Amino acid sequence: MSSEEVRTGVQDAGGDVDVDEAQAEAEANAESARSSRPKPRRMRDMAMSMAVLLVPLGLFYWAWSWLAEDRQVNVVDTGENYAAAAGLGLPAIEPELTEDWKPISTHLAADGETTTLRTGWYSPDGNGLQMSETSGDATEVDEGITGAGTPVEAGGIAWASYELDSGEAWVAEIDGVTVVLSAEPDGIPDLDGLAEGVAAAVG
Repeated sequence: MSSEEVRTGVQDAGGDVDVDEAQAEAEANAESARSSRPKPRRMRDMAMSMAVLLVPLGLFYWAWSWLAEDRQVNVVDTGENYAAAAGLGLPAIEPELTEDWKPISTHLAADGETTTLRTGWYSPDGNGLQMSETSGDATEVDEGITGAGTPVEAGGIAWASYELDSGEAWVAEIDGVTVVLSAEPDGIPDLDGLAEGVAAAVG
């Protein structure tokens, strides 16, 4: 059979078929199939995706830590109430504390013959404490302060420690008045520092 007969036979079997076009179409279909397959993600792409997720989280925690360390408190002027308390017969003890201690509240109350001065303090560790002076007894400050308490010494002064529902209180008689130092549970470790400041002021 001659080559002319072979070409004629192909045409007779499938109609007017162009072999080159059929081969091109097959190759195009194969290429399309390959391109439709999901490409494996490269390590670099995965790392970039993780970075997009982690960077905002890192910034959030950095900002939170910065704010926590740079907490601001409103400092109050205690001078007026201290002067008024001294005029009413209280010693108006101003504890000698470092600049890290901040006065954050002050309150003076006079009820009959009883005068009570309260000062709120913010400790270097970020805890709130209160120092109270009263011409009455300790129950004028907190009704839960009853009995002898547990002996505690700080700054050369003998204190009586009381466990309260709200935390802990230390009580001492100083210069003829009752001094009460109180703290919530987180601030209990700072009571010793405040007591030493009181001792330094009256020493």
